[in-house]
Amino acid sequence: MSQIKHVMTFDKILENNTLLAVRYDGEDDNSLRKVFNQWDDPEWLWEFFIENMADSESYFKITDVDQTIYDTIDDSNELECLILDISPYADLDKLFRPLGNSRTQRWCLAGKRHVCGKERNMPRGCVCMLSSWIRGATP
Repeated sequence: MSQIKHVMTFDKILENNTLLAVRYDGEDDNSLRKVFNQWDDPEWLWEFFIENMADSESYFKITDVDQTIYDTIDDSNELECLILDISPYADLDKLFRPLGNSRTQRWCLAGKRHVCGKERNMPRGCVCMLSSWIRGATP
């Protein structure tokens, strides 16, 4: 029986090397770019939600796949902007924390809600009341 050997490198996401993404040999994109490409692809999302409908309904109360696809694309664009806009001096251990499977509310990061190049001031630690199955940074 032969073993499969995976070789990987790390792509720099933030200029100061505090955030990296895995790139497996033979892959065109790193894992971060790959997940954002998938979350921006309506066909991939449709297949994902149909394939995982039982979990989508029970854990995240998703009943309208079309609306969830639109929401996912918006949420993923917002999360991508937020990640790429992290200060080089930020403490990533405070920004990224493990979340439980039942937690679906988004928290605003540092009192600001980012929307690709736009920023709205929000009260510090506010909860954005929209739910999402995409879960990112917490305050």
